[in-house]
Amino acid sequence: MPQKSALFLAAMLLLASAGIDSTAQQLSQKLQFAVGKWQVMNNDGSLGGQVETNIVDGKLVGKVIKLRPGKPEGSICNLCSGDYKDKPMLGLTIMWDLKPSGDIWVDGIILDPDNGKQYKSKLWAVDKDHLSMRGYVGFSLFGRTSNWVRLP
Repeated sequence: MPQKSALFLAAMLLLASAGIDSTAQQLSQKLQFAVGKWQVMNNDGSLGGQVETNIVDGKLVGKVIKLRPGKPEGSICNLCSGDYKDKPMLGLTIMWDLKPSGDIWVDGIILDPDNGKQYKSKLWAVDKDHLSMRGYVGFSLFGRTSNWVRLP
């Protein structure tokens, strides 16, 4: 009798883990829209830099892959603080800790390397080739949204 109980328990655990893997995979596929290379469009219509985003340990992160037009190639983040102080802007991680929530990414941080300030952030898809990134202080109401366009 104990062998049947152990076998039953093992079968249940296997089914449960398959369900968890399936849920995680569905969640991952659902939020994959945010992974890619993006051209940042500033609110005034000018081009910002380019950012590459990836999911690392279940969180969305982004790094600068091209500086905005007119920014010298060797620019450093001299207004940043902590670990980001005086780091090259090219290759700098500027977005981290975004967590999935339904169909969007929330509760992250975004760094503006031009002024060195960090803001709370959230990101959502407008369509498969356009994202909206909102950086804010305190509440989402007090912030700014930029548009990101997928690069080929």
